[in-house]
Amino acid sequence: MSRPSSEEMVLIFRGTHQVMSAEKHLKKGGVAMRLIPVPRRLTSDCGLAIRIPAGLQAKARKVLSAVKLLPKSAHRLLNQGEYETVPF
Repeated sequence: MSRPSSEEMVLIFRGTHQVMSAEKHLKKGGVAMRLIPVPRRLTSDCGLAIRIPAGLQAKARKVLSAVKLLPKSAHRLLNQGEYETVPF
């Protein structure tokens, strides 16, 4: 499994159903993404999150906005596994 880099973002949704729906729409929209376990440092609400390259944030937002399925929060990976909450 590849390790996330600082050029990646983690998108957190309200539940598993939303994550699965977002995955479907992002794949259909041609956004490279990967389902991952939610990093414990971020939340314990839902077991799954979506990791995308940070450079695809605008494309992911456009795809998810079109279906009214924006994430609850978005986080950019920093050094040593720390995360910074960022606007999505």
